[in-house]
Amino acid sequence: MNLLFAEDDSLLAQLFMLQAQDAGYQVFWAENGDIAVQQALSYQFDLIFMDIQMPVLDGISAMQMLRQLGYDRPIIAMSAEEVTEEGFDLVLKKPLHWEQVQVNLAQFDVIPQLSLQVPPELKSAYAAHIEESLHQLQMLADSARWAEFSAIVHQLKGSAGSFGFEEISQLADKLQQTWPTLSEEQKQTRATNFLEQCQACNIK
Repeated sequence: MNLLFAEDDSLLAQLFMLQAQDAGYQVFWAENGDIAVQQALSYQFDLIFMDIQMPVLDGISAMQMLRQLGYDRPIIAMSAEEVTEEGFDLVLKKPLHWEQVQVNLAQFDVIPQLSLQVPPELKSAYAAHIEESLHQLQMLADSARWAEFSAIVHQLKGSAGSFGFEEISQLADKLQQTWPTLSEEQKQTRATNFLEQCQACNIK
């Protein structure tokens, strides 16, 4: 069976591809929605996993374009937020947890029996990614670049839990829920608190 995994987070894509390939499936990776559309129209995929927030072309636009062009195979959305647009066959909530993925996707015949173990080298790579992200967040907070700050927090919320860093994912989720209601001064204080909490986590 051929699967297409459209996701701009390269480490999350590596994790999914390793697990699916270990189960005997052919997996292709598209790093943005535009590439996903091109590949979906060029190859026979049994199933497409489509991240919602991607550069160039987002997942919703990519899905809608494929449906307009007559693509009738299953397309599954992946998002840390709620997705209500019609056209997806299923919505998976990020961070992805493979046990729940298996339960939710039981309706499809092509779903791989994914291994649940994260390869140590990939987990180490993601831990380094977290450290780098926290460093970037500190610089962005120091210069009050809140749009970029929020984008990185969103990425951590959506992927950290898939690599076993549940606490980081939960802290990012909690911050994101309150962020839109905060004043400029409150954002500075809340950002500092968030970074301190993340640094206190066991990242290794």
